Amino acid sequence: MEYTNSGTISRTQLPKKHPKGPDFKGSISLTRSVIRQLLDETDGDNVKISMSGWVVQGQNGTFVSLKYNDYKPEVSTPKSAQDLPDDDLPF
Repeated sequence: MEYTNSGTISRTQLPKKHPKGPDFKGSISLTRSVIRQLLDETDGDNVKISMSGWVVQGQNGTFVSLKYNDYKPEVSTPKSAQDLPDDDLPF
């Protein structure tokens, strides 16, 4: 079963052909809207993708389930004098 904006990564089953070969392989599937959002949020060539992972015991062994993490903490902005009602102004 494939979930939206998620993926998996697991230890490679085949022996390494080269000492620098990967220990893990996997993939993540992102929707076009998430890719557009990521591109809109960057001002350079590098796109940072935040992910979360969970260790899962599956039929073929242990793997890590990945999920695109779109959580963004709410940024509080200080109130300016223009945002305050007249009766709250100190002068």
